Amino acid sequence: MVNFCLVAFVLYKFAVKPIAATLDERQQKIADGLQYAEEMKTQLAEAERERAEKIKQAAIEAQKILTESREQSKEMIEQKTQEAAAQAEAIIRKASEATQLEHKKMLSDVRQEVARLVVATSSKVLSRDLSDAEKQTFSDSAAKELAGTAS
Repeated sequence: MVNFCLVAFVLYKFAVKPIAATLDERQQKIADGLQYAEEMKTQLAEAERERAEKIKQAAIEAQKILTESREQSKEMIEQKTQEAAAQAEAIIRKASEATQLEHKKMLSDVRQEVARLVVATSSKVLSRDLSDAEKQTFSDSAAKELAGTAS
């Protein structure tokens, strides 16, 4: 019995106890590995959720930027259209003013020419040289007559 107890004690001390310690250590490593795997799963799920949220925010931001650019584009087109219309109107107005000035100048030239022709014709019809006062009278009379018919 003493031998049995002694062998049992030696076996327990040198065989069973180290094997049990090794088994406990392995179980602890397995448990730690499983816990680490669960933590990594949780972190992966969190990272995936954050990635999805960032993608969603990026899509919203891209849509916002696109909408703003479209609005700016419309505003710019409208502004350029208004500027072009204003420039066209200014060009038309200047052309109209130039035409009116040219028309007045032509009328003035025509009146002067007609007055000169009236004086020249009157002097030939009367077969004499007209005095300056007579020339002025005929010229004024022709100018008044032309002004009356031009209106």
